[in-house]
Order: sequence, then C-alpha cells, then structure tokens
Amino acid sequence: MKRVLSFVTVLLLCLGTAQAQQAKYIFLFIGDGMGINHVYGTELYNASVHPEMPNEGRLSFTRFPIRTFVTNHSASSLVTDSSAAATSLAAGVKTVNGYMGVDAEKRSVKNITELLSERGMKVGVVTNVGVNHATPSAFYSHNESRSNYGNLFEQLLSSEVDFAAGSTVLYKKRDGLLPKDYVEKAKQANMKVLQDPKAAGKVRGKRVLLLSDDLSRKALKYANDCTEGDITLMDYTDAAISYLERESKDGFFLMVEAGHIDYCAHDNDAVTTFEEVNHLSKSVDMALEFYAKHPDETLIIVTADHETGGMNLGYKNYKMNMERLAWQKGSISALTDKMGAMREQGKTSWEDMVALLKSELGFWEHVRLRSKDEQSLRKAFDKSFAQNSDKVVSLYNVNEKLASLAIEILNKRAYIAWISLNHTGMQVPLFIKGAGIEHFYNCYDQTDVPKGIARAAGTELNN
Repeated sequence: MKRVLSFVTVLLLCLGTAQAQQAKYIFLFIGDGMGINHVYGTELYNASVHPEMPNEGRLSFTRFPIRTFVTNHSASSLVTDSSAAATSLAAGVKTVNGYMGVDAEKRSVKNITELLSERGMKVGVVTNVGVNHATPSAFYSHNESRSNYGNLFEQLLSSEVDFAAGSTVLYKKRDGLLPKDYVEKAKQANMKVLQDPKAAGKVRGKRVLLLSDDLSRKALKYANDCTEGDITLMDYTDAAISYLERESKDGFFLMVEAGHIDYCAHDNDAVTTFEEVNHLSKSVDMALEFYAKHPDETLIIVTADHETGGMNLGYKNYKMNMERLAWQKGSISALTDKMGAMREQGKTSWEDMVALLKSELGFWEHVRLRSKDEQSLRKAFDKSFAQNSDKVVSLYNVNEKLASLAIEILNKRAYIAWISLNHTGMQVPLFIKGAGIEHFYNCYDQTDVPKGIARAAGTELNN
C-alpha cells in the first residue's frame, strides 16, 4: 500500500509540475478562410498529386494532440468576417463585422500581443497579404472599420509589435498616400524597413517592417504561381523566428496568417487553395523545428477565422478523383492573365483557347470532358472572349468568366463543389500542441483561444 501511495504521490507531483510549465514561445497560425474540408481536402490532394510528400501527404498539424472545432460567429451575424473573427482570436471578445480591436459597443479591448508585450515578450505579426489587412491589424489596432488602412498602419507604428511582415501597405486613394509614403513613416518611427526576408531575420536591436520586393503587389504570389526566388510565407515565417529567437530574453509570441487561403477560396479555386494550405503547413513545420529545441516551453496553435466557399468533397456518385487536379499548372488569376495576354496578341480563335486549356488544365488530353462541359466552354468563349465583356467578380479578384468556368469544370471532374463565393457559418478547426495545452481542453469558441494563450503564459486576458 505504501508503494502504491508513493507512486501516486510522485505521479501527482509530476502532473503538477507539468501543468505549472508555462509557455515561453507561442505560435498562433491562422489559415484565413480555412475550413476542415480545406484541410482534409489538401491531404487527399497531396496523396494523389504529390506522392513524393512524406506520410502520404498528411499535414503535420493534423496530428497534434488537440484536434477539434470552435464556433466563430460575430456579435452581429452568424457568419463572421475576418476582422470580427480576428478580434475574437486576438482579444477574446465578440464584435461587429468590420470592427477590430473594439467590442460591439466600440470600446477598445486589450489584445494578446499587448498583454504579452507587457510581460516582456517580443511580438511578431506575419501575413502573406497586406500588413494592415483585417487579420493582422486585429493584433495591434483598435478601429471601427477594417478599411481605415492609413489609421491601422499608424497604429502598427505606435504598437508594441517588434516584427511585422506583409506584402505591402494597403491604402485608400482618398488618403493621398501611397505605400512608399507609409514606408517613410515607418522609417521615421525608427523601424528598419526591408524587402529581403534573410536580411530582416538578421536585424538586431530595432523593430522590423518586412515587405515584398514589389510594393504594388497587394499579396504575395499564390503558392502554385511561385517560381524560384519568389518570396513566400515560409520566408517570412523563417525571418520572424530568426529575429524573435535572437532578440527575446523573456520569450515571444508570433502570429502567422495564411491570408491567401481566403483569396483563392473566394474564387472557388480548389488546387490553389490546397497549395496555399500546404504553404501554411510548411510554415508550421518551421515552428515544429523550433519546438524540437524547446519542447517544454513552446506552444503551437493552428486554427482559422472562418470558412470560405463551402467546399464540398465527393459531392456526387460517392467518388473523389483528386488525381485529375494534377494538371492544373497555376491559379485562376494566372489563367485569367494568360487569357488576357492571348487577347492582346490577337489569339482569339477557339483553337487557340483549346491549346491554352490543354496546357494549363490538361483538358482533353489528360482530363476527359463531358460533351455538355465542352459545349459550355465553347458557348462562354463565343459569347464574350473576343469582346472581353464577361467577368466574375469575387471579393479580391476579377477573373475571366471562361477561366472561372474552366476551373469549376475541373473541380467537378474531381468531385469537388462549392456552395458560395463568400464566407459560411461553419465551425472552424483548431489544432494545438505543446506547453500549456491543458488550458485548451474546454475550448469551444474562438474567444477561448487567446484566453488559453494568456493562461499558458501565466497571466489572464480580462476583457
């Protein structure tokens, strides 16, 4: 009996010690627009299209100890937007769609970056879209409109964020300032402004603003449009980790947003969505490499703000034919650009279009089309292509109707369908691993995430 009691006592002491372990290094990854079907669909896609990937294409974070869902409605709607959802993830409060860093009554609320910065931790905010877009802004600003880009950027400059990265500084023409003008403001605020991720990761003793090599680019290139040398989300993540690891004595918090998942899901482009989720997963892998060096002090969280598009896997005939997606070479935006270039070059015959669709999507040669699909493509071509008169407008892109139709047909040949070009009210996935994981066992809503982060770091977020 004494041996049993001694064993129980030791076990309880060990459990108590484990529970008392605080998270010193905290990673929060947000897949903007990433629903569970975006995640699971990526794994199915990888298994069929990327046989070279380890573990049959499984994403590293889907094997985390906590794998669950959380609700994500806003204070004004069952379907949230990015700014309200990001406020939930940053400050633990519900707010109105379009607001960020304030509650539904427009009262400013403390966010997790401000809280942890007060405790001496360094803070990084990274995205592959505009640095003052909705999701990153919720982690450093307090505003009643996500469109007040100038004010949001001013708040970034006066915030406690040590390392910020994005494609560019978004702006409104009415403000009379361009990205280069905001860059000058950042320099005047004593921030080191760079457009090279490797150089940014080596900065010492100064706050960093890392932007892309082309300030006219509202977002980095889509994952499947990248060529060697293009800046990616992984480059930004690597630079942030290098900087924060070296500059922090008391730990750090890093938020990384994969904003492009939302962009291509608004276009209902399945292949590009899956490749963007892969870029998010590769960024998470970098955090896991860091975790391997500090396993008792590192917390990694992967989640989403909302689901975009209502992706449906295997919507018909109890089938999935992901291998048919292997022939899509680039994003729908790239396909639109190539169609525009054809028009400019005077290549406006149906034969020219057939050659393009064969090259870019594998139609006819590798992906058999039903007669009604071919008829739809020909009808859309005859109606609008030469006149450049028919477009599909999504939240972030304007695409050729013919390009949109072709991508839709390819998706359906793989048995993937979409219900919307917009956000849905679906719950979003949550994956957690590392120090302080016990603070997330009762995590049911997005607002519970930053509260769990605060407790894992040994403090409380009281909004």
